Amino acid sequence: MREILGSDVRQIEPFGLEIRFDLAQGLSPDDGAALKDLFYRHKLLLFRNQNLTREQQFDVLGHIGPVDRASPLDYVTPDDTILGSRNLAFHSDMHFAPFPAEGVSLLALDVEDDSTYTAFVDAAAAYDRLPDEAARRIDKLKSVRAATPGVYEDELPYELPEGMHSMEREAVMRHPVTGEPIVYVARCSTSRLVGLDREDSTALLHTLYDTLYDEAHMLKHWWRNGDLLIWDNLALQHARPDIEGITRRKLQRVTVATHDQSAQIPAGYVAPVDVDGWQVGTDS
Repeated sequence: MREILGSDVRQIEPFGLEIRFDLAQGLSPDDGAALKDLFYRHKLLLFRNQNLTREQQFDVLGHIGPVDRASPLDYVTPDDTILGSRNLAFHSDMHFAPFPAEGVSLLALDVEDDSTYTAFVDAAAAYDRLPDEAARRIDKLKSVRAATPGVYEDELPYELPEGMHSMEREAVMRHPVTGEPIVYVARCSTSRLVGLDREDSTALLHTLYDTLYDEAHMLKHWWRNGDLLIWDNLALQHARPDIEGITRRKLQRVTVATHDQSAQIPAGYVAPVDVDGWQVGTDS
C-alpha cells in the first residue's frame, strides 16, 4: 500500500482520509496492516468508485479486526424494517451494549448521487476541546445510557420511562487501541450523569453536547455510488436526516466487532414501541 500512503491520499476536513485505491484487487498482509494503522489514526476512511461483493467487504474489514457475520442489519435502505426513512440523531452503533462494534462500514450500492448524507463528529477530538473544568469533572463520572433507537433530536428525560433498558457507562471512554479519551455521551441516549442532581447534570451535559455537536467540527459525507466509508465506531458518532421520499439509498453494511453484537441486544428489544411518549426500539 505504499502508493496509497503517498500521492493517492487526500486529507478530509475536519477529519478523515480519502484513499484512491481499488479494493477489489485485494490487500496483501502489509497493505492490511497499513489500512488498520490509517483507520485508527484518522478514524474515517473513504474509498470511492468501489465495486465489492459482501464477501469482499468482509475481507477488507477483516484486516482491521474480527467481522460480525451475524448482524441483523446487512443493508441500510429507506424501507428496511429496522431503520426505515426516519432521521437518526448522533449516536454510535450498539452504544448501549457492554461491547459495541469497533468499526462500521457502508458501501453505496445504489444511491441518488449527492442527494443524502451521513454526518460525523469526532468524540475524541471533542474531549480535547472541552473547557478544563468540564473535562476534569466528567473524567470521574458515569452516565446512564438508554437503549434508544438513535432517532431523538431532543434529550432524554433525567428519569427514564419504566421499561426502557439502560446501563451505566463511563462518561469518558479510553479507546482500547489508541488510548485516547472519548466523550462517551450522546444527546439521544444519555439521560443523566450519575451522582449529579437534575440541574447540575443537565448543565454539564449541555456543555458536552455544545462541544461535541459543534457544526464547525462536523463532517457531512454526501453519498455517491461506489463510496465505501469505514469509521471508528467508538471514537466517532454519526447521524443522518430524514430520508422520506428518497427511493434509491441502498448501503451495504459490514462491521468490525470483537464481541457478538446480536447477543448483547436486550431480550424483547425489537421494533420500536411507544413508552410514555418515548420510543424504545432497535438500535441503529
